[in-house]
Amino acid sequence: MSQPPKAPQQPEQKIPEFRFRTKPVQERSIWESYAVLPARTRLYVSLGITAFAAIGLYVSDQLEKSYPSPKESVDAKPSTQPPTPTSS
Repeated sequence: MSQPPKAPQQPEQKIPEFRFRTKPVQERSIWESYAVLPARTRLYVSLGITAFAAIGLYVSDQLEKSYPSPKESVDAKPSTQPPTPTSS
């Protein structure tokens, strides 16, 4: 029982999952650097940015209530009478 001769096998080249994982750090864009972070770290960064934005919205609303713009004075009331038509 002779076995057929085996053809020489070439080593299987593994293609990286993301090409930018093989780039040096200096050549990566910000997005590529973010994408190679571990999933938990990306989650914490995203939650931090979201919390910062939500706090900013809340604070800006509170400041707007505390310091109204000069155009909108508190004492000014809108006119309740319709404008009178002018004849030409």
